[in-house]
This record gives sequence, structure tokens and C-alpha cells, in this order.
Amino acid sequence: MNKFMKVLAASALVATALVGCGKSSTYAKVGLGVVSSLSDDGQVNTTFAAVGLDGDGKIVYVDVDVAQSTPGDEAKAKTETKKQLKEKYDMKKASGIQKEWYEQIAAFEQHCTGKTADEVVAIETEKKDEHHDAVPKAGSDLAAGCTMNIGEFQAAVKKACDNAVEVEADKVGLGRLMANDAEKKQLNTNLALVATDADGKIVYSKVDVAQIYEGVLETKFERKEKYDMKKASPIQKEWFEQAAAFETAINGKTLDEVKAIEVEDYHGGKAPKKGTDLAAGCTITIDAFLATVESALGDLH
Repeated sequence: MNKFMKVLAASALVATALVGCGKSSTYAKVGLGVVSSLSDDGQVNTTFAAVGLDGDGKIVYVDVDVAQSTPGDEAKAKTETKKQLKEKYDMKKASGIQKEWYEQIAAFEQHCTGKTADEVVAIETEKKDEHHDAVPKAGSDLAAGCTMNIGEFQAAVKKACDNAVEVEADKVGLGRLMANDAEKKQLNTNLALVATDADGKIVYSKVDVAQIYEGVLETKFERKEKYDMKKASPIQKEWFEQAAAFETAINGKTLDEVKAIEVEDYHGGKAPKKGTDLAAGCTITIDAFLATVESALGDLH
């Protein structure tokens, strides 16, 4: 081998080594899943899950929470999720394992880590009583840390995995914000799933609202044209289209840049400032979008 060929071969080896040492992204896919129910007495239960998956479809990150409220009932109307309530949820004294809701959901999340969606669905459960028909099987590892009904948790995680899209992300976070409408007996659970690169720039986001009331259990995004906002929109766009425009606008931005988005007063809230690029595709109020995205970026994993 002549001198030139030796140099070429050495250069190739160095290049290969550098590629091999390159840092791969933590998450290959991220997704959001929402499952809601409405009881006869008006209580809304919106269970939601965010997941970050590796290249094999296994869960690396999972955040499961429940927005539970009875809009219109002053005593039962809540503005914090079960996870946010912490000890205020006050389940520990009734728990057979003396653990609060947030502690038990943490055990469930840990049990899901490393599993695929199908493996989460396959977690063994049993019926304890009329109100607990899908609790972790007695004697199982999960049952030692979680004795709650997990059926809706499993469904939300499976849905999040099914909804997952490909990304190259280093961190992911989920923001949440509850709002009750007593007059309409409606609970709005605003959600923002955000994935970022190593520099904190957004590479993917999904904003959605579970606006739940009698007859409606789907999120605004899931309702698509059924939400029927287009005819009242000055830009003739549906809610899901305007939410997508917001998502596109924050792509590549850092937290400070998101907070700097120009807004103006609109219908008691804040909408994109007229004349801006964002206003061309989104004229709805974005207060909740901004708040939940900020929350998600402040709690990245």
C-alpha cells in the first residue's frame, strides 16, 4: 500500500470512529394519548399519557395523570390534576399500601418503563370490587406499589404509543392546565407535549384540549371538522389547523423565544398579534398553549 492509500485508509478509520462516538438522541418517537369519561353526576375523568420511545418502541419516558373535576359543583370542581394535588388528593388513608395517588402512579410509570405498548396492555389485572375492576394482580411486583384501577392508564399509554411520531429528541416534557366552565358544565384540560434537542430548541410539539361535557369525550384535535369552528373563523380554518400552525411556529424555538411571541387582547384572552406570521394561520386565543408549553419546557426529562 502506497503512502497516499495509507493516509486515505487512516482518514476513513478516524471518520468511522467519530461517527461511532456521536451522541444518539434519547427519543426516537414521542406521543400523547387522552382517554376521557363522564359519570352520571357530571364528574369528568380525563386520563392522559405522554411517552418517549426508543428505536425499538420501548418506553423510555412516561407521564400519566388524571384531570378529575365536576364543573358546576363548587365542592367538587378541581383546578389541579391528581398528580399536581399530591397529598391534597388525600387517598393515603384509604390505601391498603398507605400510598398517595402520585406515589402509586409513579410505581405504574416505573413498571411501564422498558416495555412496549403491547406489554403495557398485557399487564395482569384482576377485579377487586364493583368500582375496581382492573387493579394490578395481587402478589405481582406492580401490586406492591400500586393498587389503583389501571385500565384507563393502560389505555392512555397505548394510545400515546399509537399516536407517537418520529423525532430526534434529547428531552421531552408534558404541560397541563385545567379550567372549569360551571355554566356549560364543561372541563377543559389543556395539554402540551414538547420535545427538544440538546440545546433546548423545540423539535416537536403537540397541543390539544380535552373539552369534555355531555355528549363529547374526544379532544378538540380528535374532533377535527366536527369541532365546527371554520365557519366562524376569520381565516376559515378549523381548530386543529390553527393549533398545527401554532406548533409549526414554535418549532426551533427556545423557551425564551416562545415567551416572546407577540400577542394582543382577544375575547378575554391573548391571540397572535395581527400582521405576524403566526396570525396568518392562527387567530384563536393561545394563552393556554403558551402556559402549557412553558410548563412542559420547565419540566423536561
